[in-house]
Amino acid sequence: MPTNSEALRLNLDYYRKQAKALLKAAKSGDTDAIQRLEAHSQTGGFVPALHDAQRTIAREQGFASWPRFKAFLVQSKLDFDGIATAFLVAALSDLKRAEEMLAAHPELAGAGLHSALVLGDSTQIEEAVREVPGFAKTKIGPRKWEPLLYVCFSRFAGGKSSRAAGLVETARVLLRNGADPNASYVDEHWPDSGLPCLYGATGLNNNPSLALGLLQAGANPNDSESLYHSTEHPDLVCMKLLLEHGASPSAINVLKHMLDREDLEGLRLLLTAGADPNQVNCRGETALHWAVWRGRSARVISMLLDSGAAVDARRNDGRTAYALALLGGETDIAAMLAKRGANTELSPLDRFVIEFATADPNESDRLPLAQPDMAGPPGGERLVPDLAISHRTSAVRALLAAGLPVDARGELGGTALHHACWKGYADVVKILLDHGASLAVEDEQFHGTPAGWFGHGLQNCHEGSGDYAEVARLLLAAGAKISDRDLPTGNVEVDAVLREHGLIE
Repeated sequence: MPTNSEALRLNLDYYRKQAKALLKAAKSGDTDAIQRLEAHSQTGGFVPALHDAQRTIAREQGFASWPRFKAFLVQSKLDFDGIATAFLVAALSDLKRAEEMLAAHPELAGAGLHSALVLGDSTQIEEAVREVPGFAKTKIGPRKWEPLLYVCFSRFAGGKSSRAAGLVETARVLLRNGADPNASYVDEHWPDSGLPCLYGATGLNNNPSLALGLLQAGANPNDSESLYHSTEHPDLVCMKLLLEHGASPSAINVLKHMLDREDLEGLRLLLTAGADPNQVNCRGETALHWAVWRGRSARVISMLLDSGAAVDARRNDGRTAYALALLGGETDIAAMLAKRGANTELSPLDRFVIEFATADPNESDRLPLAQPDMAGPPGGERLVPDLAISHRTSAVRALLAAGLPVDARGELGGTALHHACWKGYADVVKILLDHGASLAVEDEQFHGTPAGWFGHGLQNCHEGSGDYAEVARLLLAAGAKISDRDLPTGNVEVDAVLREHGLIE
């Protein structure tokens, strides 16, 4: 049942009064009221009437006209400001949730222009662009986005969705009527660069028809996002399309991102298109360093070497791909690199870590501990989170024994504990906690604690090797606080642990 305030919002008389109040304010000379009316007028220099005020109220709520808004309020029992907005948010972030809401409330399909945009109702949008001059470039809705952004970022635009074709046609309608194919928005988590429509079509939704329409309308294929994220889709269709339309494979980190998974065809396409295997990132890593760290196969390593990857390139911390292979336990890869001419010299610290990692656990305490001057060039401490990510338990133990800091930061500014919690590596979590890893430290990107990463990883990391129940036990025993918003988790084993500690019923 709606609350009294919700009932008020749903009451048609309430919106009628809003329209009358708007008209009265405009006639009295209120600048804001006049601007609101003029923004939704069909002609300039008009004398405002009640129907103008009603149309303004309707369009501010996401409807093309007052009759449509009125029909929606009368026919549906929805809390428009609540459920319709929640549906819009879900359509842009959680397809399953959006589909569930739509099944429960079919009326949402007619809940105004916002719903028409995310669902691909091209007929309604065609009418809107006819009725409202400049609609295709007008920032609307809760997010104050240009209409094309709602279309391209709608999760209903995914290539396998039954609504994908409608969204493609809706995009075409907007583009024909002046929509900017390079429209973008800024995500609060990534404030340094905008996320463009083309990224929504390619990297997010993997919809080549939608992407083609944007590219033909002038979308920039070198937007720093689209090609990078298109590598995440196994079918590579959008990646090929972007390359055909001039996307540069030398964009920073594109080749490395392709190496985040085993995909020989994707790697071949990028190298053939001109990707430089010796391009370095801020840590001085080449594609060869990255491939070894990510545990790629000998075939991938060979393809990089055959394409000119420098076998002895050194990262900023002085390590070669050969050293990284041994540190990561990839002895076969190390042997192959040596056969291809790699320098097999190792730093004192690396020799210690390798010896420690390969020693009998019962004998490892007899090994001489590394001295401070063995730490090597700046940046070497990042090995702790790097090897925690790769689940190199013995190597992590060795690095800590050598005196490297347990809370050193790695990817996204997270510590080894952040990454081990996210992946559910209970053995690594125990070692880190035993060495005093901080439970309160926040990562530099999302400002989450290790326990927060645990909750996120439980829901989103699907690599299959984590023991999240044991990680939960270790975190709780160490005094970690798990956010109430993550409870219950839906994981039977983890929820059993939480129940033992009285966190859920």
